[in-house]
Formats: sequence, C-alpha cells, structure tokens
Amino acid sequence: MTHISETELNAYVDGETFPERQAVIEAWLARNHADAAKVKGWRRQNQMLRASFGRILSEPLPPSLASAALNTSGALEPSGGSVAMLSARARATPAPAPPSWDRRDRVALIAAGSFLAGAGVACLAGFLAGLQ
Repeated sequence: MTHISETELNAYVDGETFPERQAVIEAWLARNHADAAKVKGWRRQNQMLRASFGRILSEPLPPSLASAALNTSGALEPSGGSVAMLSARARATPAPAPPSWDRRDRVALIAAGSFLAGAGVACLAGFLAGLQ
C-alpha cells in the first residue's frame, strides 16, 4: 500500500479528491490512526471556521476586491457576486502554464554553464599549481 501524503489528506478533508482515490484514502485512514486523528482534527477546525466566518461567504464583495471579481470577458461580475463566488472561481481557475524556454534562453544557459565550468577548471588548476 502506498503512503498517502498530507496534501492528499487535506484534499480529502476539503472534498477535493478524485472519487477513485476516496476509497484508497479511507482504507489508509482505517489502518493509520495518526493520520485519521489529523483528519478528524482538520474537520473539526473546518467546522469551527464555518461556524465563526461562514456568514461572510454570502456577503457582497467589498469594493476593494471588485477588481479581483473580473470575469473572463473583462467585465465586472453582477453586484450580487459574493466571497464564496470569488473563492470558487479561484479554485476553478487553472494555474498558468510555466513559461517555456526558447532557443535563446537555452543558448544563454549553455554559455553561462560553460563559462562557470571553465572558471572552475582555471581555479582548480591554479590551486593545484600552488601545491607544487
């Protein structure tokens, strides 16, 4: 049986695991009481946070956050937008792809690596020459 990471346990508590992984995680928790206790504590913490701050999720967005509520067309969401809506959009928005390296970047990296390697060889040669 593979180890279940803390990241995946957090996703399980938040209801964000893939359905096919849910049974695997539940089987893990049945055998690993320390992780089961963590999950129980996290769920309790979530309940306390919802009890204390859940009402905020339905409040309208403050004007200072209006720019963060831009929809994909660049228009502002209707005034009925809420903190929960913004939070859901943030979770649904895929992370931007990492920038790809073009040919010039690779050539610059190779040149810098070659320079550093040559400098290292020169320093080593100087050090060895000083030992003689």
